[in-house]
Amino acid sequence: MTSDGYAVPEPRDRSTKANARRAKIVQAARELFAENGFHATGMARISERSGVLVGQIYRDFANKEAIVAELAEQDLAEFLGGDELCCGGCVPDRAAVRLWVERFITCADMPDERLVSEIIAETTRNPRLAAIFRSVDERLRERLIQALSAIVPQASAAEPLRCLAESILVVSAGIFQRRVVKKQETPPAVMALLMDFVEREIDRLAAQG
Repeated sequence: MTSDGYAVPEPRDRSTKANARRAKIVQAARELFAENGFHATGMARISERSGVLVGQIYRDFANKEAIVAELAEQDLAEFLGGDELCCGGCVPDRAAVRLWVERFITCADMPDERLVSEIIAETTRNPRLAAIFRSVDERLRERLIQALSAIVPQASAAEPLRCLAESILVVSAGIFQRRVVKKQETPPAVMALLMDFVEREIDRLAAQG
């Protein structure tokens, strides 16, 4: 929960039928937000695309922002749950962390770029969407810190690791923005340079003991 009172929702158990209906609504919204933008997409269009009555949509989702929150939760769960790092009690090695950070920086698993671009643009006008994205950003930051801390566990490195995680977030956001605008991937040589920076910072922090 953010200070604004909005956050990405925690997954809840539901019946198979209800989950299927919600999935249809969310998928329809995902397509329409990407095609027409958040502001231009009304519940009537989501109803038409999904085949779910408007009244039922409102029983499942209080508003469009709630649908976006569900979208964010799905994409975030897929990204954080499908990575190379262990989610259980094992400790990931440096190679695994490096692969995960590189995948994070390159936005390799980014969902539909049009959708993300539309929603980001809408956050400048919609405080509820802005709050949802702040919550997502914080969860990504904490996951990065967790991954980095696994290979640099010294307590003295906690604040520098937070700074490194923020730097990775900034770089990743820049790469995504340039990819959307320029319609091309980041050159391998540039990615190698960025990863060298991350490696050097990890080495420096580890050496401080």
